[in-house]
Amino acid sequence: MPAETPMGIEPKPKAPKKAKRRRKPPEEIVSYIMAIEDWDWSYSLSLNTDRHAIDPYHEFRHLQIRGRLLHPKGLKTDQVEITLLPGYDMLPEARKDRKPRCAGSLDVYDDRVAGLVSIPVDVLPPILQMLIGGRFRFIEMRGPRFRYRQVLCNSFRLEMKLDPDDLPEEIELPR
Repeated sequence: MPAETPMGIEPKPKAPKKAKRRRKPPEEIVSYIMAIEDWDWSYSLSLNTDRHAIDPYHEFRHLQIRGRLLHPKGLKTDQVEITLLPGYDMLPEARKDRKPRCAGSLDVYDDRVAGLVSIPVDVLPPILQMLIGGRFRFIEMRGPRFRYRQVLCNSFRLEMKLDPDDLPEEIELPR
């Protein structure tokens, strides 16, 4: 029961102030830059033996690009393998309702950095043409720093050349 004072009833003591939560600083975005050295394309077609198959065929095609990691430095290996997986679910009509977590991912293993990127099926022919002609020379993926040897990237680019003004200073581009 509150104590009485000459002015009336004493007010309740105030609750201690809660400690202010510190906001997490924004994640640093890193450019993962790779020089393309080699590539391989595979294709297979088979009957789909799934019990409740939507499509009677199972089509498997992917493009694997190998190269050297130019940035960031300091990983155990600089060997990179990026696998591009074309799919109809990436076409503009099919992806309208999607809520993707990333544009691609990178995983660090002892002997390589492996990446996976889903691409629309209709961009595979021009990408193959550019690789056959030796025009694409670099891949850039952007995302936060590696955490637990993995990163989910928010962008993916194939480039013929990189603008030195847009690159971190420590990168030496191959000629």
